[in-house]
Amino acid sequence: MIENQKGFMKKLNRISIISICTIAACAALVVLFMYIPLDVMQNFLYENSFTSFSQPIFPIYVRLIMIAATIFLILYLYRNRHMLKKEIYRREEVERESLEKGKKLEEALALSKATLEATADGIVVVDKNRMIVGYNERGAKMWKAPPRVLKPGNEKEIVQYIMKLVKDPAKFVSDIERLYNSEPGKEVKEEIELNDGRTFERYTMPQIRENEIIGRVFSFRDITQRKAMEEQLLEQATHDTLTSLPNRIILHDRIQQELRYAKRSSKMATILFFDLDGFKLINDSLGHDFGDILLQSVARRLEGCVREQDTVARWGGDEFVILLTSLSQEADIVPIVRKCLEEVAKPFIIEKHTVSITSSVGITILPNDGSTVNALLKNADSAMYEAKALGRNNFKFYSSEMNKNTENKLELINDLHEALETGQLSLNYQPIIDFQSGSIVGAEALLRWNHPTKGFIPPDKFIPIAEETGLILPIGEWVLREACSQNATWQKEKLSPISMAINLSGQQFRQKNIAELVSGILKETGMDPKYLHVELTESVIMENSQTYLNYMLALKELGVNLVIDDFGTGYSSLSYLKLFPVDKLKIDKSFVNGLPENADDSAIVRAILAMAKQLNLTVVAEGIETIEQFAFLRNHGCDMCQGYLFSKPVPAEEFSALLKKNKFKELSNKNNVVVKKSKASKQA
Repeated sequence: MIENQKGFMKKLNRISIISICTIAACAALVVLFMYIPLDVMQNFLYENSFTSFSQPIFPIYVRLIMIAATIFLILYLYRNRHMLKKEIYRREEVERESLEKGKKLEEALALSKATLEATADGIVVVDKNRMIVGYNERGAKMWKAPPRVLKPGNEKEIVQYIMKLVKDPAKFVSDIERLYNSEPGKEVKEEIELNDGRTFERYTMPQIRENEIIGRVFSFRDITQRKAMEEQLLEQATHDTLTSLPNRIILHDRIQQELRYAKRSSKMATILFFDLDGFKLINDSLGHDFGDILLQSVARRLEGCVREQDTVARWGGDEFVILLTSLSQEADIVPIVRKCLEEVAKPFIIEKHTVSITSSVGITILPNDGSTVNALLKNADSAMYEAKALGRNNFKFYSSEMNKNTENKLELINDLHEALETGQLSLNYQPIIDFQSGSIVGAEALLRWNHPTKGFIPPDKFIPIAEETGLILPIGEWVLREACSQNATWQKEKLSPISMAINLSGQQFRQKNIAELVSGILKETGMDPKYLHVELTESVIMENSQTYLNYMLALKELGVNLVIDDFGTGYSSLSYLKLFPVDKLKIDKSFVNGLPENADDSAIVRAILAMAKQLNLTVVAEGIETIEQFAFLRNHGCDMCQGYLFSKPVPAEEFSALLKKNKFKELSNKNNVVVKKSKASKQA
C-alpha cells in the first residue's frame, strides 16, 4: 500500500508541475495581450513589424484584475497541491500505523495460538449459546474427537459423542446445566471419570466483556496418573503393604465410629485380637519369605470368616485385629471366633511345606470394656495373653482383673532386666544319681531368682516371660558360663568329676552360632567338653530337623553330649531318633509320677527303656520322689535318676558337701533291701 501511495505522489507531482506551467503560460499570454496594442499585432502579422502607437486592447484596471486573478489562481493551485500532499502524508502515516498494528495483532494471535497449542491442557471455548467457537489440538486429542465432530454448529453430535465417553453422563449434564443456569459467573474445578479409566480435571471460568458474560472457557487436564499415585499413597498410608489389609490408622478410625454408634444404639461391636502361636519359630526356621507368605494366607482366611461390614486389620508382626459390628448379643461372638480359630488351624501348604499354626484370641466388647479406642485394644491384648496362657488355640473375654495381671507382668519384665544386671539370678544344682552305684555322676543346673523385695520367684513364672521378651538369650548365656565355671571349680578342688546338664531354650538353640558360643565359653572356663550335657526338648529339635541336625553335629564335634529332655511329651516320630547324634534320653516327670500304680505310665516308661536299650542310649528319669518309683525304674533297667527323693536343687556350696559325702550309696543299699522284701512278699 505504501508503494501505491508513492506512485500516486509521483503522478501528483507531475500533474502539479504541468498545471503550474500551463497557468504560467496562460498568464504570460494574458499579460502579453493586455499590454500589446491591436495594431501592433496586425503589423506583425502582415508586415512583420511591431511598430504602433495605438492604445492597448484592455484598460488598465481590466489588466490588473486579470493579473491578480492569474496570481490568485497560481497561489490557489499551489496551496491545494500542498494540502493534498499533507493529506497524503497523513494517510500514509495512518496506513503505516495500521499496518504495524496489523502485524502486531497477527503476531499476538499467532502467539496466543501457539500458547494454546503448547499447553498441556485441552482448551475448549464456548459462547453463551453453548456453541464451540474455538479449541486447541490438545483438547481434541484428549477427547479423541475427530474434526467433523468439533465443527461449529455441530453441537448435538458433540454432546452425543461426549455422553458415550463419560462414566456418569447424567452428572456431566447436570454440572453443565448448573454452570449455565445457577452459577454462570462462577469458576469451577471438578473431576470427570471416563469409561476408558482416565480421569480429567475440568476447570472452567466465564468469558466476560463489558460486564457481560459472552461465553465460557473450559480447560481439561489428564490427571489419571496423578490420581493413581494419590490412591497408591493413600493405600500405602492406610493399608498394610504385605497383606493389603487395613492398618492401624483405618482400624482406629472404624473403632472410633463404632464406639460412637454403640453408645447411642442397642447394637454392640466387638474387637478380636489375634496372635499366632509359634509364628516366630516358623519364621526363624523356614525363613522370613516363608513367614510372609504364611501371614498373607492367614489374612485371606480371616477375611473369609467375617462379613463385608466387618474389618480385618493387621496390627503388626503376627498380630491381627477383627472388628465385628452390629451384633445383638455376646452369644453371636463365640461362633465367629471358633470359626476363625478352626480356619487358621487348618494346614497351610507353602513351597512344598505343610505347616500348621494356631492362634490365641482376646475379646473386648465396646463400649463395656473401654471408653476409648486405645483402652479397648489394650484390654483385648491383655485378654489375648490370658488365652495364650490357657494353652493356646484358645480365646478369652476381657475382665477387669486382667489389667492387674498385665501390670504385674510389665513390672516383672522390668524387674527381670534389673535382675540380670544386678546379679539377682543364681544357679542351684540337683544331683543325678547312678542307679547301680548310688553315686552322684552329674548335676543339672537350674536357674533361680531371689527378688530383693518379692523374695523367691518360681522359674515357671519368669522363664516364659524371658522367652517372650528375648531376655532368655543373655540369661541363657550367663547360665551356661556360670555352670561351666562351677564345674571346672569342683574339678580343681579334686572332687569327683561329674557331668553338668544345662537346658538350652529353643531360642538359644536356634542361633546359628550356638556351637561357636558353647566353644568360646568352654575355652573361657577351662571345662572339659565331655562333661557338658546339653539338654534339648524333642519338640524343639523336630521343628526343623535337617537344619537342627547340623547344629547338633557341630556341638558333637566339640565333644559335648546331647540329651533329649522331656522325652515322650513331644510329637516326633521315633524313626527320627536314630538320625540324631543323641547320647541320653530323659524321661519326663509326668510319666514318673504315676509309677508304679498307673498302668499307662508304666507301659510308656517300659517302652522308652526298651527302645533306648536297642539304640544304646542312656536313660535318666527325673522327678523321682518315692522309693516305689525308684525301685520300678531300677528293676526295669533305667540308668540314672534325679528327684526330691535324693535331693532338691541346692546352691553350689551345699552341692559340694553332697559330692564329698556321696551318701546316696547307703540309699542304694537300702533300696536293695526294699526290693528283696517286695519280691518275698509277692512270692508269699
